[in-house]
Amino acid sequence: MKLVIAEKPSVAAEIAKVMGADKRGNGFFKGNEYVVSWCVGHLIETVMPEEYDKKYQKWHILDLPILPQEWKYQVSAGVQAQFNVVKTLMESDDVDEIVCATDAGREGELIFRLVYNQVACTKHFKRLWISSMETKAIRDGFAKLKDGREYDRLYQAALCRLQADWLVGINFSRLFACMANAQINIGRVQTPTVNLIVERQRTIDNFDSRPFYILTAECEHDGLKFNATKRVESKEDSQRIVEKCNGKDAQVASMTQSPVRENPPALYDLTTLQREANKMLGLSAQQTLDATQNLYEKKLVTYPRTDSRYLTADMTDSTLHILKSLLQATYMDSKTVQQYDPGQASLERLINDKKVTDHHAIIPTIEAWKASERLPANEFNVLLLIAYRLLAAAYLPHEYIKTELLLNLEGEEFKATGRQITENGFKEINSNLSELLKNSGKAEEESGKSKGKKTKKKKAEEKEEELIPALTEGQTIEQVPVTSKEKTTQPPKPYTEDTLLSAMENAMKTLEDEELKKGVAGAGLGTPATRAGIIERIIKTGFIQRKGKNLLPTEKAYEVVDLVPEKVKSAVLTAEWEQKLEQIYKGDTPGEEFIESIEAFVQEMVKSYTEGCTYDERGREIIGVCPRCGQSIYEGRKNYYCQAGKECGFTIWKDDKFFVSKRKPLTKPMVKAFLEKGRIKAVNLYSEKKETSYSAYIFMEDTGQYVNFKLYFPKNMNF
Repeated sequence: MKLVIAEKPSVAAEIAKVMGADKRGNGFFKGNEYVVSWCVGHLIETVMPEEYDKKYQKWHILDLPILPQEWKYQVSAGVQAQFNVVKTLMESDDVDEIVCATDAGREGELIFRLVYNQVACTKHFKRLWISSMETKAIRDGFAKLKDGREYDRLYQAALCRLQADWLVGINFSRLFACMANAQINIGRVQTPTVNLIVERQRTIDNFDSRPFYILTAECEHDGLKFNATKRVESKEDSQRIVEKCNGKDAQVASMTQSPVRENPPALYDLTTLQREANKMLGLSAQQTLDATQNLYEKKLVTYPRTDSRYLTADMTDSTLHILKSLLQATYMDSKTVQQYDPGQASLERLINDKKVTDHHAIIPTIEAWKASERLPANEFNVLLLIAYRLLAAAYLPHEYIKTELLLNLEGEEFKATGRQITENGFKEINSNLSELLKNSGKAEEESGKSKGKKTKKKKAEEKEEELIPALTEGQTIEQVPVTSKEKTTQPPKPYTEDTLLSAMENAMKTLEDEELKKGVAGAGLGTPATRAGIIERIIKTGFIQRKGKNLLPTEKAYEVVDLVPEKVKSAVLTAEWEQKLEQIYKGDTPGEEFIESIEAFVQEMVKSYTEGCTYDERGREIIGVCPRCGQSIYEGRKNYYCQAGKECGFTIWKDDKFFVSKRKPLTKPMVKAFLEKGRIKAVNLYSEKKETSYSAYIFMEDTGQYVNFKLYFPKNMNF
């Protein structure tokens, strides 16, 4: 008998149905020489530090680093019963072969192998690798099962990722939590993602908005009106040019026309689908993943957790068949059904075997045309996006004639740009989808928009075709009104899930190390399968808050970003890991070597933060001696305080107005110097009155009730 292990009960049920295992047992299906059971996500997990040694129950900085000599695993909470079912089946004498049918990818491989190893199973196993839950795909997959050991390197890469994340997450969370005297969670992907949002908000907060001026020449020729514009930076120039040019004749300096072809968009991978669903439907990344997973299990779309936007050559005929079937769907709008000519559809741009690894792009299945609006709203709307994307991606390019016109107005150059559409192509399909969503009330309204105001999207649609009359060089346009409008430079917008997903996906492009950047091309922060969970996690743990569609940092986020070193909060660490994990998968680097390098990195980081520091018996760093009572000074979240508490009352606040007004962050080394010497030499102190920086001595003065700071300027500073 063959034992098939799927990742989820719903997937197991579909496989059992196809393979004839139609008798339901407790935690499995059985029949036709098959027994089909399932994991519930990760049945097995790494144990926490206290399972290695009880002393780790308390977080002490002196206990770091924690480096397991032999890794231990345990059954995850709440799934012991299902693990027992799988264990019993694996150990059964009736089972002579096992089929790994977990998700076809790195994490799916890990889920099965951890269970297999925990049971200490030695039976031969094979691998099912499919991208669709359709009956034909499942049968074809079982007809082409591969030896499970062919995926050993994939498992090694996954296991190394799991262990490395544990080493960094456990040690750095405890290290920085002890340092900050606060509950802090550090993660290889989580922390850089929080950093992205913090840095964006700081850019917004520190943005220096400046005015600029758009001058508009309102032209008319042969009854056709159009505008030519010019940008200037100063109000004086704006006024001068308006006075000089208003009502004067303009001469055509040049006019060029060129054909432009805009190719259809690529198909969806998970990240682009999540971005589009956030933008068009207002769905979170997790909502989109959940909806797409459900559609996959209902055989309506292909495998969702993919990072490819292409199909393989052998899918050409079946995909064209799917495309034609969609035009019979009741949910298709009448315009698309009438306008779309399958004979003009082409998959040539969508086929690229080299850009498909584990799974191809997300597309509808042959069953998708039968779906109805009885689906849950999120699932139905996501299905619409996927179906219309296939139609658009395979359709004609959008083509237009681009016109660029330069006008000379009293020696000033004004520019006009126009376009004349010659073939609407795929944009007609996109427009039909937008109209369908709008009419059904599914389209996401932009937050903060007043009724009656045109959204940017509507304005862009109105400008889709801007006609400029046929003019020749040297031709005159008489008495042109010229007006000026003041505008201001705008800061970047806060991240939404759409733009954050894009930033996570493209994080490696910001790397300064060109060799490293080249080695991880295509990688990002997290994977398509994990990014939604990461976003939800940083919200749940209080680093980020949702405000409308915007994602904003909390005080906790600022504290963590300011505390951890650059390598931990940037994309560098993930980039280095992904490069090594790929080498492990290819067999170029031993997994043990990678883990040893992670352990060395953790040891070095812990040493750099603890060397030269003094700690008490609880592992808390002693910052110095209290000048008021002689007891120890510790660091809190918002201050440095005396061990004696209220009995002494000595406190130095991190946001002391003295330092805030001088834009000088109060750091731990500064506090140590104040406690030891009573003064420091400070540079880059800001003078609000003179709007410049200066240097001075800062003396700490303890009145017995308050701690004050004063400036002192000796004749010879010797800075």
